[in-house]
Amino acid sequence: MRSPPDMPARVRGYDWAATALGPLEQWPQALRTAVDIALSSQLPMVMAWGPDAQLIYNDAYAGFAGGRHPYLLGLNVLAAWPEVADFNQHVLDVTLAGGSLSFKDQPLVLFRNGHAENVWLDLDYTPLRDGDGVPRGFLAIVVETTTRVLAERGYQRAREQVELALDAGAVIGTWLWDVQNDRVTADSRFARSFSLDPAEAAAGLPVSAFLQSIHPQDLPEVEERVRESLNTGAPYRCQYRIRQPDDSYLWVEASGRCEHDADRRPTYFAGLIVDVGERKLAEQQQRTMINELNHRVKNTLAIVQSLAAQSFSGATSVESAAEVFNARLISLSHAHDVLTREHWQSALLSELVRQMARSHNFRGSERFEIDGPRVRLPPQHALAFAMALHELATNAIKYGALGDRGGGVRIHWRVAEGAGGRVLHLDWVEHGGPPVSPPTRKGFGTRLIERSLDPARNGAVSFDYREDGLVCHIAIPLPTVQED
Repeated sequence: MRSPPDMPARVRGYDWAATALGPLEQWPQALRTAVDIALSSQLPMVMAWGPDAQLIYNDAYAGFAGGRHPYLLGLNVLAAWPEVADFNQHVLDVTLAGGSLSFKDQPLVLFRNGHAENVWLDLDYTPLRDGDGVPRGFLAIVVETTTRVLAERGYQRAREQVELALDAGAVIGTWLWDVQNDRVTADSRFARSFSLDPAEAAAGLPVSAFLQSIHPQDLPEVEERVRESLNTGAPYRCQYRIRQPDDSYLWVEASGRCEHDADRRPTYFAGLIVDVGERKLAEQQQRTMINELNHRVKNTLAIVQSLAAQSFSGATSVESAAEVFNARLISLSHAHDVLTREHWQSALLSELVRQMARSHNFRGSERFEIDGPRVRLPPQHALAFAMALHELATNAIKYGALGDRGGGVRIHWRVAEGAGGRVLHLDWVEHGGPPVSPPTRKGFGTRLIERSLDPARNGAVSFDYREDGLVCHIAIPLPTVQED
């Protein structure tokens, strides 16, 4: 039941004597007539009259005004809606000059309920004249079309998406199932996807003819989803594989809905299928990447754990141990940078060597003689070589040829063909430094080099403490790594 009008009583009870309009009983007949028309109308109507362009409106407009009602009554139109004051000033200018205005689906931003709203309105403005025919204000019919405009835009977006899907070949077929007669009619693309004769599918086939092409592992879920839609009317959506003539499988996503009659019996079930093969491949690649990332993180954490344990074990002070540990972490990080630039597929040995030199502030070639063929190392080999080179360089700075005496290091490598495949030989040869002698015990750097490059990969690491400098020889089997 419609509630009784509220605005006529509000208009009568308003203190108009305190405004430029004066007491209600002294209003000119033209204004009284316009107010009666507005208050009696079922359409949202508002009027502005007088030198202050004060607002008078009906119940339908009060609903449109939202939280602005009822304080809009009697306000100047520009002050009542300050967010659209420029728009309303234009309306006043035109109507007070005797002109009319009309807008279709006019977009505006209004603060009706304490926040900004995008609204669309049909607006019609008519000038209001006094007894002498002079325009004194306007009468407006305000019909909100926001719901329709948004619905039309949503429909248009949906149409564009369907058309794009059809153009791109993503939608590969549609069907209509007469449930009571168990006859499925489908277009030719749908039929071919299920390896069926398009003519027979167009004439109608039992649903079992289509189900037999679905992968056995996926069929139970498909049947369950279909039953759910048949019994409840819930939207049907399911991903499954369809066997193709070459015995491969096509991943599709089926969507549809079952209609029911007045007795809740299923009648017609319509839907379509979309090719989601690329999406499934992307999901599989993502899972592979996540698994690979987890593997790398675990390996890296194991390396960091080992570095921490050895760096702090037996250290003379926490500060010196922390410095060594941080330097090793930075070296590991630089190796990760090299691998990241190569998408963790491989790393150039020459880049690892140059990265080592840069990390120890040897940016020129005056301290290093580097030579060797183009060799790519898989990620684990690259990390091991990076850590080994860091330990050799650190040792050479502290005790050997990279110290203050101005010596240098020759880093040469070559690849030899052996009975078991290719073998990488790398020589670290120090010269021009202080005399060296074999250490009384193996430090962590030596053990790290031997463990990472020797037994785990069937390699060999040897150290020769010559009088003119340390020589380290590394030999490891070299897996074949594809060039990008």
